[in-house]
Amino acid sequence: SGYRPDCGGRPGEDARARADRRREAMACCQCADGLAAWFKERNARRPPQKGKIIVLVGMRGAGKSTFAKVAGDCLQRQVLDLDHVLEEKVIQCKIKEFVDRNGWAEFRAKEAQLLKDVLQGAYIDDLAAGCIVATGGGVVETPSSVQLLKQHSPVVWIDRHIDDIMFCLEGDGAYRPGLGEPPRDIYKRRQPLYRECSDFVFAMRQGADNWDALTRRFQHFAKWADEGGGCEPASLVCVAIVATSVEGAISDIRDAAVEGAGLVELRLDKIAGGVQAVREGLPSLLSTALRYGLPALATFRARWEDASAGYDGPDGPRLEALRCAAQLGAYYVDVEHKAVADWNASGGMPPGSRATLVVSSHDFARTLDPEDLRALFRKMRDDAGRLGVVKIAQMPRTSCEAARVLALVPESTGGTVSLAMAEAGVFTRLLAPCFSRSRFTFACLQGRPSAPGQLTALEMTELLHLDRMSPETQVFGLLQPGTFSCRLAGVLNAGLAAASVAAVCLPIPLRGCTPTELLQSLPYGDLSKNSLVEDEAAAAIEVAESPSVDEVIDQAKRLWSRFIGGSDIGESALKAMRKAAMKIERR
Repeated sequence: SGYRPDCGGRPGEDARARADRRREAMACCQCADGLAAWFKERNARRPPQKGKIIVLVGMRGAGKSTFAKVAGDCLQRQVLDLDHVLEEKVIQCKIKEFVDRNGWAEFRAKEAQLLKDVLQGAYIDDLAAGCIVATGGGVVETPSSVQLLKQHSPVVWIDRHIDDIMFCLEGDGAYRPGLGEPPRDIYKRRQPLYRECSDFVFAMRQGADNWDALTRRFQHFAKWADEGGGCEPASLVCVAIVATSVEGAISDIRDAAVEGAGLVELRLDKIAGGVQAVREGLPSLLSTALRYGLPALATFRARWEDASAGYDGPDGPRLEALRCAAQLGAYYVDVEHKAVADWNASGGMPPGSRATLVVSSHDFARTLDPEDLRALFRKMRDDAGRLGVVKIAQMPRTSCEAARVLALVPESTGGTVSLAMAEAGVFTRLLAPCFSRSRFTFACLQGRPSAPGQLTALEMTELLHLDRMSPETQVFGLLQPGTFSCRLAGVLNAGLAAASVAAVCLPIPLRGCTPTELLQSLPYGDLSKNSLVEDEAAAAIEVAESPSVDEVIDQAKRLWSRFIGGSDIGESALKAMRKAAMKIERR
């Protein structure tokens, strides 16, 4: 798809100014005339500006220099590390030597002047082509620098957990000047300054050490920041946000970003206070998703569709709130199949909105027969249109019934989300990235599911590697007739990734049918050739027995031999598998 900015802009207006106008919309949301006027003004679209200077801020040891190189390679921009420029062009000595001789105040003055010069084009080879600038961690200690950064856009805060920063800084004093106070105290003081001067936040989970995965995430994030948001999701992993307050939802959006989500579903019906609270909170919710690099799916579920939904009022105000979300920059808007007629009758998608309509249907009691399922799908495709997305969720009794739902995806002529709920349908969520027509699959934060059978985002990304899957990825199925577990697949996947093997191993619950029946029902042919029942692979894991790390690695090695062939796994793969097994055991 083409460029999809989160909001239009005036000539010469940067992302920060557009964000300010988004916040001003809260006042306009109080009346229909004000809202309509704000919508009309906001939808003045313009193409993305090229040649931007993207500035990275964050603590020493956060990874700014590393991610600046990633962004430079991704966007084909020059990379400037301000510390290096200071040493080579300005102070002409090492920073530690300069600080020891002249003090921090003099250094900060030099640093602030250099930042000002660079933002005006100094030291940049081709200003029209743009540049990636990695600042020093203490650049925000100077008020004039903070003001410069607040006036510039985009500024990206590399937000790494302080424990990981502390680990990174161990033994760092040989070539960097002492900080003069405990790093934790500095981090606490600088956090609000980083937050104040940044447009976007690249947040990392505590203990995140898979730099291949982090690099993939930041490649997408750099494009997101460069275009002011609106890029396609980084992955198909959509985390449902089910908090009951706007403040809680904002916190959960950050957690979703930290755990590697590709997008978020805002369950607006869960927010206490009804439609009015939702309308007042939408600008904050959507701007937070934008800030963390996450496209948003706006869902305001009615209780007549889902008994666990939080809204039991009339449909009119609910649908109007979804239209508001579309105008404010939601990437997708979910409207139930039974409500599409009312949606269209009351105006449908608002003019100028770039949101994509998702027409959804949920059955929490059964799975329709194949012909009825296809008939429903055809009706929903007509409602969604060629560019819309059809989402069907059914409740299976067996794994074969779940496969019936998944079979809709390859038959589809447009964007599709087709999943079966509960444990029998887990694999329909996991196999979604195998199909080019799939648009997203649902995950949750720990202990906060929005539907039966959702795995956590951490399980989907860190253990099962859905964030690196595509239709070209080879999939090995691990059929599980017993207790469902991601443990063995997670260990094997760590080794596959370390060895640069374009394959993943996925656990597939076997419920109410034989392995042969399930494999014959699956629409993904490769699984028929590349699947094993755990007992056949001598790799059954009984969770209660808690096998040792060595036992799990031995089981993963046997699977490697069965799936990949040969016994030469390689040292890097073995090291990655052991590291993954130990991390899973600690959890």
